[in-house]
Amino acid sequence: MNIELSNYNKHLVFEAKNQTGYSLLVGQTVDHTQVNAIRPMELMLVSLASCSSIDVVKILNKQKVFDFEYNVSIDASREEDQIPSIFKEITITYSFDGEISSNKVKKATNLALEKYCSVAKIIEQTAKIKYKVVLNKEEI
Repeated sequence: MNIELSNYNKHLVFEAKNQTGYSLLVGQTVDHTQVNAIRPMELMLVSLASCSSIDVVKILNKQKVFDFEYNVSIDASREEDQIPSIFKEITITYSFDGEISSNKVKKATNLALEKYCSVAKIIEQTAKIKYKVVLNKEEI
């Protein structure tokens, strides 16, 4: 695994590029009219959401569940007035729509966070990770 990071605009925005050439802008803008970029701590939440989602979908697919709508939202709080300001609590909401068993959804999300997601295992060492599962607009 290799990531290259280069200065994008001679300020606090950088272009991160992986070994296949995919890139994204990461950083902090001084003035919000400049280049839009995802902030590094937001990128950690993206990593948590995407890592656990890959596991959730793989687990559901192994259970022969393929036809469903899916999205994730994350709310996080950080240590205030601290340097570094690390996450203290993260709440993930996994939302599913479709003809899918609540038991399968619960099993997939639980296994993803408790066993398989490497990003969750790293973050849970310093922050409390909670999650909710919503199936067809109802929390289960």
